[in-house]
Amino acid sequence: MTNYEAISAMLYPYDVEPMLVQKHCIDNNVLDVDEYDVTLKTEIARITIAILNNLLVLSSESDSGYSLSYSSEGLKKRIVSIAKENGLTDIAEEFNDRPSVEFLDLW
Repeated sequence: MTNYEAISAMLYPYDVEPMLVQKHCIDNNVLDVDEYDVTLKTEIARITIAILNNLLVLSSESDSGYSLSYSSEGLKKRIVSIAKENGLTDIAEEFNDRPSVEFLDLW
């Protein structure tokens, strides 16, 4: 399995243009054609999250007679899930819509 295929597997069920995956790989110094290695797990997760983040601005798209609708809440949940699975807690918190309680020390 190549890095490209690993990213595509993590993106599932979302489908994106191959050039978008390639660009994000280049931006992160990961060769999409190299064999996937578990040492790149976190980088592959970051690339996948960046690509999913691009989809958040879309509500739908259509091409050649078919159309897709995107749920921004579903995308956010997928981003949080990937982030948590890969120890990216900062990203998980950024996309987590659950209300949180913050205690202030007033003393």
